[in-house]
Amino acid sequence: MDEISTIGRRVYEFREARGMSRAELADAVGYSVEWLKSVEIGRRALDRYSVITALSDALDVHVVSLLGVPHQGGTAEQQRAHIAIPRLRRVLLRAEMPPRPGGAPLPLEDLRNRVSRAHRQRRHARYGDLATDLPQLLDDAAATAVALDGSDRERAFGMLAEARHDAAMATKKLGYVDLAGIAATQAVRAASASGDPMLVTAMVWTQAEVYMSAGAVDEAHEITTQQIDQLDPLLADADPGTWSLWGTLHLVESVIQAQWRRREEAAAHLVEAADAADRVGAGVSEYQTEFGPGNKAIHAVHVALELGEGGEALQRIAGVDMSSLPKERRARHGVDRALARSRDGDDEAAMEELMKADKVAPECVRNHPITHELVATAAQRSRVVKEPIAAAAETLGIPI
Repeated sequence: MDEISTIGRRVYEFREARGMSRAELADAVGYSVEWLKSVEIGRRALDRYSVITALSDALDVHVVSLLGVPHQGGTAEQQRAHIAIPRLRRVLLRAEMPPRPGGAPLPLEDLRNRVSRAHRQRRHARYGDLATDLPQLLDDAAATAVALDGSDRERAFGMLAEARHDAAMATKKLGYVDLAGIAATQAVRAASASGDPMLVTAMVWTQAEVYMSAGAVDEAHEITTQQIDQLDPLLADADPGTWSLWGTLHLVESVIQAQWRRREEAAAHLVEAADAADRVGAGVSEYQTEFGPGNKAIHAVHVALELGEGGEALQRIAGVDMSSLPKERRARHGVDRALARSRDGDDEAAMEELMKADKVAPECVRNHPITHELVATAAQRSRVVKEPIAAAAETLGIPI
């Protein structure tokens, strides 16, 4: 059992390497020595990003080092995405260099179809397919954009921004946060050449999501509030796309405030997002936000969990229809549902939620660090590993 890899185990290893006592680290993050001990020996899950980020800051390590991502094991299908990362990395690293000589620019309709295909792959968490297709798509989109003039050039840059958005979001989900940061920055640059200021805002939202995954919450807050302030004067005559972006930014800010343990501020941003969701309605996918009542609901649960709630967080969304959300979002919510059950001490119910989510989008669930934390902690705190925990570990590819 000592070999089970939890976030707490990694905290212990980094603490020992830094020569810090348990009392020193506990004091630095504002928790008791007994709490830290229970975390380090795997009796308590580390499942709140605010706490994980505080520990990473105190230990002077990158937050992804504590999370233990990327997870490169699992089935051959799951490994496909990770195998494709080196080629994708090279394409992103050379993005600011002149495009390599090629043939004629792609017809914009063909490029549109390929970018739309990438969107579908990401929305349904088919990361292996997406990571395999992205390098050539990014190269072709960039070469097409620089070869065109006028409005066609702007359209091509807009599609390049969208493809880079998919690259940023997928690499973030796979655990390559620094690579996601590169893609997000390049997405903003491409959007700036598209002639669409709302697309620029959408790509800044992408940056904020990546910043949060990297533990750079202050920076995420700064750019998110800047964009909200820019959109506020436009709301009187706003179309659904503008409302969806404004509401999405408020959802991001609600999570940021929850990570800062500011309950009232987080709730206020959720209220603003709810108002926008009522205006937009369900099934809107403007600028890849997937914004609407369902997306607002899953963020309400996530905020409640970040603020320390358990199963009661799920009562907030009873009866909410999430069927219109893409598989990626529904599976991610399934991980939160498992977390809520785990908080209530029901590890078997948590495993059941993970298995349900895995059927929706396995590549999303199996690459998520909280999935690994919940299974590993459930096994660690069981005197005898029960069959549901063992079955989940085997299916999800998590060694226990």
